Amino acid sequence: MKKLLGILSVVFVVVLLVGCGGSDDSDTKRIAFITDPVGTNPFLTQATEKLEEIYNAGTYDMEYSIMESQDSGAWLDNVRAAVEEDYDLIIAIGWQAWDPMNEIADQYPDAAEYVCIDTDCANDNIKSITFNAAEGAYLIGAMAALVVDELGFPEGPIGAVHANPGQGSFPWRFGLMEGAHYINSDLEMDDFIFNYTSSYSDAALAKELALGQYAQGARFINGASAVADFGTFEAALEKGFYTSGQDADRTNPDNPYILSTQVKYTGVVTENIVDEFFSETGIITGHTELGLADDVVGAIYITDDGTNPRNSAILTDEMIVILRELAEKIRSGELVVTVPLEEDYIFGE
Repeated sequence: MKKLLGILSVVFVVVLLVGCGGSDDSDTKRIAFITDPVGTNPFLTQATEKLEEIYNAGTYDMEYSIMESQDSGAWLDNVRAAVEEDYDLIIAIGWQAWDPMNEIADQYPDAAEYVCIDTDCANDNIKSITFNAAEGAYLIGAMAALVVDELGFPEGPIGAVHANPGQGSFPWRFGLMEGAHYINSDLEMDDFIFNYTSSYSDAALAKELALGQYAQGARFINGASAVADFGTFEAALEKGFYTSGQDADRTNPDNPYILSTQVKYTGVVTENIVDEFFSETGIITGHTELGLADDVVGAIYITDDGTNPRNSAILTDEMIVILRELAEKIRSGELVVTVPLEEDYIFGE
């Protein structure tokens, strides 16, 4: 009985989340988008809003469902339900997709076309798209070094409130440190402070950690904890240190201390996936890493125009010239940002 109730609860959630399209036309393609709870996380909202935009435009004969997963068990349930409900394309976004997508794609390789965003599922039945986040972080690190030098703190420390430690998040730390070192070769490992929220939404903890870093002398603190970054932004407004955010433009005319954002355009990637799905080839499996050269990674005011006026009193025209030249070096391949294993990393080499 408990097992039956569990199955019914999963089906109920899936049916509840469908609600786009609903056509009985056999030519209509059905897309399942499986994700963590979307909320206000820009990494997720960009992708889901792009699906809605494509659907409303009527570009393709399609319908779609957003299947939000509250925990690891729900991830597997949702991927399995998408297959059982005869979805043609299953897209999963985030590192949590790895296990359930691999399990289902191995069991039912021909039941659907499978795509993982932001994780390499390393499966011949799946298209995996990852981002070279270190390229964007490199630009933010260079910006941080320029800013602290301008403020009279050339040796830092440069702070960072990130979501999680470990290799999966190392590109953000690696890029930040290497970009800062590109500007100031006198910086050492001890000139960086990293703390972790272990959450993408705990703004109160992010604020507490940022205030602690400010007390240790940090005058630029990189925010890389998704929605929790709002805590770092609040601390910056209170104390007057400078900061940057993640994923979507977080600059704010009411908070001049947010100088930039390291952007990751999941909406662009989602649109590319849908276009490929409806092309003659369909989804081409394998792993693809995208970066600055693909216009899906970058930094506001450097690779992308901001939605708000730049704080040019701090992030000066001269700095922008330096940073855009650096971005072009990365884009052209003159400067290659390759992330090593964290355990093998030697700072500045």
